[in-house]
Amino acid sequence: MRRLSWIMVLIAILLVGLPVASAQDTADTGAADAQPTRTPEEMDELFQQVTQSAEEAKYEFDRAINILGIFEGVGLIVSVLSIVGTILAVAGGAVGFRGLNSARAQVEETRTNVTKELEDARQRVQEELDQALQRFSDEMKARQAELVAIREDLQAIVEDQREKAARANLAMSFMPLGERQYKSQDFTGAIDTYRRALELDPSNLIACYRVGYVYTQAGMLDDAQRYLNMALGIEADFAPALAGLGYVNRRIGEKMQAGSERNQTLNRAESYLLQALTASPKLVDDDGESWWGSLGGLYRRRGQIPEAIDAYEKAAAITPQSSYAFSNLALLYLQTQNKDAMIQTYERVEQLAKGEVQADVDNYWAYADLLTSRLALGKVEEANETLFSVLHVAPSEGPYVFEILVETLERLEQALGVENAGHVRTAIEAIQVQVAKRKAQAEAEPASD
Repeated sequence: MRRLSWIMVLIAILLVGLPVASAQDTADTGAADAQPTRTPEEMDELFQQVTQSAEEAKYEFDRAINILGIFEGVGLIVSVLSIVGTILAVAGGAVGFRGLNSARAQVEETRTNVTKELEDARQRVQEELDQALQRFSDEMKARQAELVAIREDLQAIVEDQREKAARANLAMSFMPLGERQYKSQDFTGAIDTYRRALELDPSNLIACYRVGYVYTQAGMLDDAQRYLNMALGIEADFAPALAGLGYVNRRIGEKMQAGSERNQTLNRAESYLLQALTASPKLVDDDGESWWGSLGGLYRRRGQIPEAIDAYEKAAAITPQSSYAFSNLALLYLQTQNKDAMIQTYERVEQLAKGEVQADVDNYWAYADLLTSRLALGKVEEANETLFSVLHVAPSEGPYVFEILVETLERLEQALGVENAGHVRTAIEAIQVQVAKRKAQAEAEPASD
C-alpha cells in the first residue's frame, strides 16, 4: 500500500506538472510559432482522458493486490506503469516532447526499481518459504523417528508385561502344591516350592508370606523374618505378614535372657500383632488359628493374665470349632484358681480336639490339645493312647513342637500340684525321650552322608 501511495503521488505530480510543461512548451514554440497548438476544449478533453486513465491504473493495482496477491501484482504494477506511460504519451501530444521524455525516463526508472524490489521480495519470501518447508520436513522426520522409537518401546513393554504375566500365572500355580506340602508336614518341600514361585515372580506377595510362615514353623526364625519383611516391602500394611513378624519376634524374645533387649523384642512383637489385628480382627494363620492366640501367649509370658484371657477369648470367638484357644483358656482359668471354669473348658477342648483329629489324622496340634485335656481331666488311659498318636504325627521338621507341648504340660503340672500330677510327669518324660531320640538321629544323618 505504501508503494501504491507513492505511485499515485507520482502520477499526481505528473498531472500537476502537465500544465507547467505545457506553458513552457507553448512559450518555447511561441518563439518559433505564435499560434497555440491546442484549444481550451481540447485541453479539457485531454485532462479528462488522463484522469480516467489514472483511475483505471488505480483500479488495476487494487485488483491485483486484493485478488492475485503480491506476486501476481508485479505484472499489474508494470501494467500501471505502462498506463502511466500511455498517459504521458497522450500528454506528450499536448505538452511537448521534452517534458514527456523526462517524465517517461523517470517512470521507466521507477518501474525498473519497483520490479527489482518486488523480485527481490519474491526471492526472499521464496527462500524463507523453502527454509520453513525444510525445517518442517526435518521436524516431521524427527517426530517420525520419535514415534518409531516410542512404538518399539511400547512393544517391548507389552512383551515384558506379557512375559511377567505368564511367569506370575505359573508362580500362582505352585501355591496349592506348597500348601499341600505344608499340610502334610513336608516343610522342606513347601519351602522349595514357594521359593521356586518367587524365582518366577519376585513380587508374589503370598509366596513371600507363606515361605516366611513355613520357615517360622520349621524354627528357622532368621529366614522367616527375612521373607516376612520382603512381603512387607511389597505391601507395607499386609496384615498376615505383620502378624507373622509379631510371632517371629515373640519366639526370638522368649529365647533371650531377661533384660532390656528382650523387652524391646517382645514389645516389637506386640506392636506387629496389634497392627495386624487392628487392621483385620478376624485374621487367622495358615493353620486356621486366630492370631489373637499368639498375642494371648505373649501376654501370658509377660504375666499379664487378664490381657491374655481377653485375647484368647477373642480367638475362641473367631474360631469356635478349634480347640487351640479353649485349651489355653482352660489353663489360664486353672492358674487363676477358677477350677470349675477350667474343667468345663477342658471338656469342651476334648470334644473339639476329637473332632479335629477325626477330620485330619495328621493334625498334631489337635492331638496335643486332646492329650492336655485328658491329662487335666484325669483320663489317664485315654491320655496314654493319645500320647502315642502325638509322638507319631509330630512334624519331623518342627523342632519346637515338642518344646511347646512340654511347656504346656509343665504349666498343667504346676497348676494341678506335683502330688496330683504324676500322670502328667509321665507324659512329659515320654515326650522328652522322643525329643532326645530325634536329636540323636539329626546329628547322625550328616555323618552317614
